[in-house]
Amino acid sequence: YGSRKWDVNFIHCQAEACVIGKKPPKVETNMVKLELLVEESHFVETARAFTPITDKITTHSYYTMYGRFLLPYYRRNPDMKMFEIGLGCDMNYGPGASVALWRKLFPQAELWEAEYNATCVDFATKQGMLDGFNVLVGDQGNNQTLDGWIEKSGGEFDVIIDDGGHHNCQIMASFAKLWPTVKPGGLYFIEDVAVGKWMGYRKYKTASCPRTFIFSHLLQDWVDDLVYQGGYGSNKWDIHFMFCQNEACVLGKKPLAIESNK
Repeated sequence: YGSRKWDVNFIHCQAEACVIGKKPPKVETNMVKLELLVEESHFVETARAFTPITDKITTHSYYTMYGRFLLPYYRRNPDMKMFEIGLGCDMNYGPGASVALWRKLFPQAELWEAEYNATCVDFATKQGMLDGFNVLVGDQGNNQTLDGWIEKSGGEFDVIIDDGGHHNCQIMASFAKLWPTVKPGGLYFIEDVAVGKWMGYRKYKTASCPRTFIFSHLLQDWVDDLVYQGGYGSNKWDIHFMFCQNEACVLGKKPLAIESNK
């Protein structure tokens, strides 16, 4: 799609500045051939204990963003309220791999899970896969559905993870409705952004989002918003940082202002 592949591992931007991380050296491990940080390694090893193993650490390297941001957030906020979209009902290994991981990693958290496939949700519930989770059903690209999710859950999420349908307009619709419900200092993860230019993921549209919309293009605009803070045609809003890695990004919301000595 016209992009370049080079030795960048991540790009992390905040107000007026960015840091670019270079890919770490490769070393042999049981799951991946990379030198991992402690929290990344903990995420990987915990995920490996389950069968099936979530694709977050196999076909994807999402242990990078979850190890660097989600696990430390839980350590600071063990009673966090977390909401994931996407039970994995269309995965070849079946649903529930990520919910098992979340339940293990975050035993004190208030956990919410949303899924489009009601039949799959019913099956997973009967199998006990969703024990300990509050469950929502519906289309993440439908505004009425999203409003219903917010009303039922009460919003006020510390963490949101979009691992749902991955269509550009679905991601956009969910973000537009759910970002305002994220608490100050909270996190919003978006997985599988890379499929946004695949034709198979450009079929979904809404009244305000045409099939031509590409979510990753908007992410590039948001880097400008962070760097220029409303100047030079950018927008100033409550985004605090954006961290993008291979195929995915996490956005941090601005924390509440804290009085300092200065």
